[in-house]
Amino acid sequence: MKKITFLIALVLCNFFGFSQTEYLDGVLVLNEGGAGSGNSTISFVSSTNVVTNNIYGLVNPGMKLGDTGQSLTMYEDVAIIVLNISNEVKIVNSKTFQHIASISTGLVDPRYSAVYNNKAYVTCWGSTTDDYLAVIDLTTNTIETTITIPNGSEKIIEANGKLYIAHQDADIVSVYDIASQQLDEIQVASTPSELKVIGNNLYVLCGVQPWGTGTASLYKVDLTTDTVSSTTAVPATIKAFHMDTDGTYLYMSSLADIYRYEIATNTFDSTAFISTGIAGFMGMYGMNVIDGSVYVADAKNFVSSGSAYVYSTQNGTLSQTYTVGVTPNHFYKSAKKNLSTNKPTMVSVSVFPNPTSDVLNIKTEEPIKLASIYSVSGQKLVEAKADVLNVSQLKAGVYILKVQTNKGVATLKFVKK
Repeated sequence: MKKITFLIALVLCNFFGFSQTEYLDGVLVLNEGGAGSGNSTISFVSSTNVVTNNIYGLVNPGMKLGDTGQSLTMYEDVAIIVLNISNEVKIVNSKTFQHIASISTGLVDPRYSAVYNNKAYVTCWGSTTDDYLAVIDLTTNTIETTITIPNGSEKIIEANGKLYIAHQDADIVSVYDIASQQLDEIQVASTPSELKVIGNNLYVLCGVQPWGTGTASLYKVDLTTDTVSSTTAVPATIKAFHMDTDGTYLYMSSLADIYRYEIATNTFDSTAFISTGIAGFMGMYGMNVIDGSVYVADAKNFVSSGSAYVYSTQNGTLSQTYTVGVTPNHFYKSAKKNLSTNKPTMVSVSVFPNPTSDVLNIKTEEPIKLASIYSVSGQKLVEAKADVLNVSQLKAGVYILKVQTNKGVATLKFVKK
């Protein structure tokens, strides 16, 4: 019986086209793609300003990220990617972006996620007026329960063991205490679009949609009492919608411009700090502040490659311009390089026979926590905590096997005859 042994170094090796390049110490760009086009991607900008587009596709050959990348959350060794129109959450390795799991059953219009105690909480619009939180156990990568919440749920953030959720349809921020499972509400103004925690305060921007009318407002919530401690009217000239912070200022987008609010003095600058010159009725499609720079997303025509612009938080000058994927919408700080001098963990995996017609035998040095078989398009077909998998029902072709052990995750291909 022919036996093929794959020795996989989780940080450096490359087998059967599965790259082990690590995307570290840079910035990730989530490109949502065209709605309904299934062309969402992730770009990586290195610390030396080198752009690598579609890193998920490069690392996972034959697999697409999905349709309409809505948000991404980094948590320990994984990244949680929410795909809105795909009704799916993908879990990947936060350093290599190798695929770990796909979760689709139980998700309807997923939007944003926050993580607490190894569980991801995903806001979902549901079918019509039945918003809920999907609670994903990141140990098993399955939805363990759902929690009913008010409609219009969007951004979500965790602080002190509580989840704060912005509801654009209900003009509230709901507060879910994870330990007590109690759900409360904080009344704010129309369209709460951004949530930022600074110290013991939650700042809530009730913004103005780029195509909307009205005046934005900024709410400051005391996280000890979960009550509003102050409300500030945003100047009528600032059509604020996106917001981020460097700890000293809150940066707010207003179509093609960015304004600053000084936190210590509770004052707005009367003139734009950054003028991007982005054309179109939407203005900038996304804006985030990372390590002394303001990253701005230009979706252009929402069909071709978008652009990312980088400005200094010191003086507002443009420092870099990058070509990224279709419809960039958010920027995230990537995982950091591990400075440990320890040798990389090795996972020894054997599969036989290969090709196979009925069963696939798996041999590892460590007990198998979970073995999963995927199609090359990323659909999970078989999953079991076993070292022998029945593959007789699979059609002839190439498949991807992922084996999880206490030492890590090994990924390889096999052929079904």
